[in-house]
Amino acid sequence: MLGAGNLLRMMHTLYVAHQSRGIITLTFDPCKPPSSSIQIENTVQAGYLPQWLTLHGDYVYSMSRTQFPDESSTSAGIFAFEKAELSKETGPPIHDGNLIFVSNTSSNGLGGVYCGIGNNGQTISAANINGGTVSIHPLSEKGQIGEATYVFNYNHDSEVQHNPHQAAFDPSGKWMLVPDRSADLLRVYRVAGPNNVTQVHVVKLPHGTGCRHVTFRAFSPTRTFAYLVSENDNTVRVFALDGVENAPECSSNPPSDKIEVKLLQTASTLGPGSNRTPPARVHLAAEVAISNDGRHFYASNRDTKSAASDTIAIYSVHPESESQHLEYLGQSETHGKIPRHFSLSPDPGNRYLAVANQVSNTIMIMRRDTDTGLIGDLVGEISLGDFDKTTKKGPVAVVWSSE
Repeated sequence: MLGAGNLLRMMHTLYVAHQSRGIITLTFDPCKPPSSSIQIENTVQAGYLPQWLTLHGDYVYSMSRTQFPDESSTSAGIFAFEKAELSKETGPPIHDGNLIFVSNTSSNGLGGVYCGIGNNGQTISAANINGGTVSIHPLSEKGQIGEATYVFNYNHDSEVQHNPHQAAFDPSGKWMLVPDRSADLLRVYRVAGPNNVTQVHVVKLPHGTGCRHVTFRAFSPTRTFAYLVSENDNTVRVFALDGVENAPECSSNPPSDKIEVKLLQTASTLGPGSNRTPPARVHLAAEVAISNDGRHFYASNRDTKSAASDTIAIYSVHPESESQHLEYLGQSETHGKIPRHFSLSPDPGNRYLAVANQVSNTIMIMRRDTDTGLIGDLVGEISLGDFDKTTKKGPVAVVWSSE
């Protein structure tokens, strides 16, 4: 007979940032039919309109949109939770998926949309899109978030509107990229710790780009690829970051003085080629991810006019080719509307892809072919509420627990 620990290890745990319900813990059992394979296990509150989730070790971090610590404030909040342990048996700890509140603090800006962990877990960043700020905070091993050591206010004394949508760390944790959506800028920071953060590059993008999110793939000890998705022109731009230190033995070294940022390719998220769309905000690319083996890349598309299912664009990755780094393979349905976020399961083969359909108010899980990279059958589905055209109630992030 299987014990509780073995039963838990057969299932997958996911966390959902749901704007009207809080942080929802789900379990997914791929052996069950799609209609019953996802179950709600727990919900915790994480401020007003939770917007993002980041996992690091035994901790889950989230961002609220505004009203932190209460309605008198327009600032967003950063929240830390610890995964609750089910038992203390020999071997890796077993968690039951429940979350225990650890700490929170102000993100120093309106419109929290992202938080990220870098610098070997010692630094947490927060992006506030409406306030035009990015804040940097120290982070302890026990998930305690300190007061901001830096608040970069891009709208201070600026005639241009700035809307940072992310503040993402590269795999080394020593470089932070900030897509500034309205200003069409990609900012690059050197991060030697929460008390030593310096802007070293500003990449100017074509007018009407609307850069949104970036993800990374370490290619060699000194080169990392950065994949920047933009929602106004519906493209992915591939950059090479040269001069980074990805080797494990260099993890404790301070970052180099500078890195080189080189644009390699621009690819459409809506089809083959590199065509940009005008910034009409009919199609809005949203999120990106790359498989663990580095062979396949994905980008979600939001169609604001059509009632049909939205899509995930699929590419093969060719790191040896600079101009044809991404090769378009096709599109797969998200089985819902407005896929604000999606993520690949953390197993070595990334066998599953989970999508948060914001307007449909659903979480959908599809099987992924580990050889071809194509997305296959629907293996899990759950409704979290009514269809919501206001975009103020549904899920905006879904992430897999690392265990």
